[in-house]
Amino acid sequence: MKRLLLSVFIILFITKFNYAQVQMSKAQAMFSYNFTKFFDWPQSEKQGDFVMGVLGSRSLASELEKVTAGKKNVTQPIVVKYFRNINEVEKCHVIFVDALKSGDISGIHSETGLNCLIITDSNTGINKGAAIQFVTEGDRLKYDFKSENALKHGLKFHSKVKEMARNNY
Repeated sequence: MKRLLLSVFIILFITKFNYAQVQMSKAQAMFSYNFTKFFDWPQSEKQGDFVMGVLGSRSLASELEKVTAGKKNVTQPIVVKYFRNINEVEKCHVIFVDALKSGDISGIHSETGLNCLIITDSNTGINKGAAIQFVTEGDRLKYDFKSENALKHGLKFHSKVKEMARNNY
C-alpha cells in the first residue's frame, strides 16, 4: 500500500511539474514573440526570413513555433530554429538561450551574427551579454533589461521595453 501511495504521489508531482514547465514555456514564447514588435534591426537584416532561435529548450522551441505559425515580423516570415548546442547555432535575429546553456551567451554573436537579440532565463544572463533576462516572481513571468547589451549589437528598441522591465541595467 505504501508503494502505491508513493507511486501516486510521484506521478502527481511529476505531472504538476511538467504542467508548470509547459505553462512557463508558453509564457516565455509569447514574451519572446512580442519583443520582436518592440525592437528594430538594421536595414541589412530586413530581408529573407526572420529567424528566432532557441538554444537548449525543445519545449520553448515547440511553443514558439505554435505562437509564430503563419506570422511575420513586419514583412519577413518568422522561422523558428532549435539548436541542441552552440555548435549548431547559426544566424538568428533573436535567440533564446536556456539557463543550462548560459555559459554560451558571451560568445553567441560569433555564431548568430552581430545583430541578434539575446533572451535568456539564466539569472546571470544580463551579465554575460543577454539584453533580456526572464525572471519568475511567484507564478508571474517578468523580465530585466540591459539596453547597453541591445545597443552594442545594433538593435534599437521602443521605450516600452525599458518601462515594462522589472529592472533596467
